[in-house]
Amino acid sequence: MNNAISIRPSKDIRNNYAQISTLTRKNPVAITVNGKEDTVLLSHQDFQDQQNYIAELEAKLAVYAHLAQAMDDVKLGRVQDADEAYDDIIAELETLDL
Repeated sequence: MNNAISIRPSKDIRNNYAQISTLTRKNPVAITVNGKEDTVLLSHQDFQDQQNYIAELEAKLAVYAHLAQAMDDVKLGRVQDADEAYDDIIAELETLDL
């Protein structure tokens, strides 16, 4: 998908759907109503790619948020020796009825 947007009047959806559909495979198509952009159409593949990209960005953002929290914990001294942490986890697991 390139960044160019085709602009077409809304009547073209009814009268020239096949042409509009073909255009969306090359780039998004802005549909106008009374000369003003109203809706943007894009191919299903471009939509899926966009949704996947957004999901990847959200996952990265969640990781960055955890890293930022961890950095704050270190700066504020909210840390624990690894051996103590493992001992705490093991002790907690041993209390569970599995």
